Amino acid sequence: GTAMQRAGSNLQLQRASTLPTESKELRHAATMPITFDLEAERPCCGGLWKTQQMFGFVVGIIALLALCLGRPVKTYPSANDMLGVTALCACFWVFEVIPVYMTALFPLVLMPFLKITSSEIAAQAYWNWISLLVVGMFLVDIALEEVHLARRVALKLLLRVGVVHPAALLACFMGMCWVSSMFLNSIAVTLVMTPFAIGLLNAA
Repeated sequence: GTAMQRAGSNLQLQRASTLPTESKELRHAATMPITFDLEAERPCCGGLWKTQQMFGFVVGIIALLALCLGRPVKTYPSANDMLGVTALCACFWVFEVIPVYMTALFPLVLMPFLKITSSEIAAQAYWNWISLLVVGMFLVDIALEEVHLARRVALKLLLRVGVVHPAALLACFMGMCWVSSMFLNSIAVTLVMTPFAIGLLNAA
């Protein structure tokens, strides 16, 4: 119906016929679905952008210029430039003007250019020990998926406990998460335990 044609915003829902089938493309489509909507009309920029993307580009640029030149905040002049950068990134992100990875790099370039802060301080926000922890756990997660360790452990657990004892399976997972959370970050525990839970569901 008409209620399903809009997802609470002005962005159209992804057509099922245009979704990719390869796993790597599916992962990319989850972060940037508008690039895979091949059936949509793209009247702007020589067939590159949809109308909503062009609208987001124009609104983002106007918001940046209006806040940087108009300077509505008199107490903190640098706050106007930062608001402009934030508005630009928000418009580009919401309307999916360009891939979100490129949008995330705008502050790294615009903040030193507008003299909000130095490039060294801006770059430090993009990488720290927490980011390294998350990336490391993602790599461990990918390695577990490649060798199918989670599925093998899940099958072994089902053979030992049995499908007829769901409470015991839940208790095993709760116990593993409880013990792991004593020594690991909560994000790390989630990333490690998710493949095992998915493998258990697929095996069952």
